[in-house]
Amino acid sequence: MLERLTLWNIGGIGHTVLPLGRGLTVITGESGAGKSSIVRALELASGSRGQSSLIRGGEDEAGVEAVFLTDARFPDLDDSLQPEDGALFVRRVLSRGDRSRCALQGLSVPLGTCAQAAGLLLRIQSQFAQMELLDVGRQLSMVDACTDSGTRAAAEELRTVFDRARACDRDLRTMNERRTEIERRYANANEVLALVRRVRPEPGLEGALEERLSALGRRLSLQERARQNLDRLTGGLSEQGLLDELRNLAESLLELLPESERDEGRRTLTEGAQAFADAVESVRDVLDSRSNEAQEREELEARLGAVRRLKRLSGTRTEEELLAWCRDASESLEWLEASYARLEETTQRSRELKKRASALALTLREGRRSASAELERRVNDLLAGLGMEGTVFSVRFKALDKLRRSGADEAEFLLSTGKRSGRVEKIASGGELSRLLLALQLSLPDPWLPPTLVFDEVEAGLGGRAAVLSGQKLKELSRRTQVILVTHEASIAALGDSHILVRREGGESLVRAVEGEERVHEIARMLSGSPDLAEAQDHARRLLGEAGREWNARAAHCR
Repeated sequence: MLERLTLWNIGGIGHTVLPLGRGLTVITGESGAGKSSIVRALELASGSRGQSSLIRGGEDEAGVEAVFLTDARFPDLDDSLQPEDGALFVRRVLSRGDRSRCALQGLSVPLGTCAQAAGLLLRIQSQFAQMELLDVGRQLSMVDACTDSGTRAAAEELRTVFDRARACDRDLRTMNERRTEIERRYANANEVLALVRRVRPEPGLEGALEERLSALGRRLSLQERARQNLDRLTGGLSEQGLLDELRNLAESLLELLPESERDEGRRTLTEGAQAFADAVESVRDVLDSRSNEAQEREELEARLGAVRRLKRLSGTRTEEELLAWCRDASESLEWLEASYARLEETTQRSRELKKRASALALTLREGRRSASAELERRVNDLLAGLGMEGTVFSVRFKALDKLRRSGADEAEFLLSTGKRSGRVEKIASGGELSRLLLALQLSLPDPWLPPTLVFDEVEAGLGGRAAVLSGQKLKELSRRTQVILVTHEASIAALGDSHILVRREGGESLVRAVEGEERVHEIARMLSGSPDLAEAQDHARRLLGEAGREWNARAAHCR
């Protein structure tokens, strides 16, 4: 419950501290006195967005502090933000100059975080803001609140199973997307990997091969010129070469020598020619020993071509990138191979979960229909006691075309007044919505109710009897949860366990608790417009006395 509310510079209120107790607290005051400022402060405390227009004129900032007594745990909040010693502290500050601030347990938090906690502890309802009645999802949650334990267990299991099935579908989507990407990116991976195993690329290989080929090309070019020169000397495939010509020339020169010197000259020439021929053959032997270098060049050119082809096929620029691509390709292909079994397993798991979800949805449908019949009975009994005789409340279920986390049905609240019938938001007046919501809240189990409910003039538009009946039901509701009620109806104000008066003095709204004769005077003012009228005061005393006696009698009867 809300134990204390402190507010400053909101509307016409300068500063006030409101101690709040259990049961029904009524807030009254003349029109324009500043009751709406308290409602706005409560909205801020619940985590609603605030506007700088709420700040009192002439002030730079306004704020509210709320102390909630609760032992609740909020699963989405850090431990540092959880209630401590049974209390949760909320602080909101609005500023004209900069951004508004919000704090939980003294720690700055985003507004959404504040709303996560305070919004569950405090709910504000005005005549035309019965969101529970207008929101289809909320209507379904009200029906669910009335179901038995078996149905609630089915609903909880359905949420779990549905989430698991959705997770399976996400996994399937992810796997198929990855499979498609692998098949696209590594379409030629098997060819590349097979070629890699033959070529054995390594960092810098292309450059090294190019350098080796260049050096080898130079050597082979020199060798080719040497062979050509040897062929010129020896004649090659022709009959005569330079050596033969030299021999013939030397022989002709010998003819110029004296006869006695020719033999010696011929011997010398022959020996020289033979030595030169031997040298030539030695060079030829060296060249022949290097004949495998041509084959080596072919092998190097083939390997270089293979490296370049690998880069082209893989879309890489360097050997490092190529090797990384190969590692990724190998891992991806291994995953792709293993994914077939996982894909089949996940698909089967998804089918099983969806089948289970469908079965749970049917169980939930049956439980909801049973609960809705009981909810209809309770609400209609209460509506009759709220002056809405002849009005029939009913719940209509609409089958969804697709299973959701909440089941396979949508719930719609209907009203029939005899002359009109349809969805509540289409045909109900503000007063009817107020009473219908009150009847629903009285019909729902305690866990569904927030610890604190704030009603802002929900009796507006109601006649005397309907207003009295609504007040009695609000009083009844206040025995189950804390109720704070802003009202202009004296008969309802007399039912309050505590009474807060808002009064305007000059440009300031003054707020204080009243009791005894002060309370009598206020209710007299609400009855007649004058707090000093003796007849109104007598009527006020009777209302207060009757309210106390009637409620005590009801409480005794309940005991």
